[in-house]
Amino acid sequence: MSVPPNLQCLCDRQFSRFVKYTGYGNAAGLLAARGLLNGRRNSGDSQFASHYSSDSDSDTEEYREAKAKINLVTGRVEAEQPDPMEGMTEEEKEEEARRLISMINRLSRDQIIQPMGVTAEGRLAPLYQQDEGLSLEEEEEIRHESRNEEGQTD
Repeated sequence: MSVPPNLQCLCDRQFSRFVKYTGYGNAAGLLAARGLLNGRRNSGDSQFASHYSSDSDSDTEEYREAKAKINLVTGRVEAEQPDPMEGMTEEEKEEEARRLISMINRLSRDQIIQPMGVTAEGRLAPLYQQDEGLSLEEEEEIRHESRNEEGQTD
């Protein structure tokens, strides 16, 4: 992997430290920009195979204190966010879940996103095929929308 020398030094040539200090999103972005996300390793060229000591603790006191508050995707300390579900009844939570499923299904139908799952072999695969008809979620969405329309006409 071709990572800038200053990051190699700061991370003691250990990829896990690189991710820890930059966040998954930033690490992936840097590696993707350099064309390094193909999953292959060249053991003779591993820039994270270290001649540095691997037993040295790179966590600073400041990092240890902030560790629980660090967003693993951005690598930043995020401000505390209120729980959006606080104060909601179970019915309201279920309705919110249905609304989110409906939005995801709409994005999927419009081919903006494609919901994926992991197969038994560990590969990504579509949760359902578009040509097979409606998914269970879509059927539930249609039933739910029908119930809402019937309630509005009364």
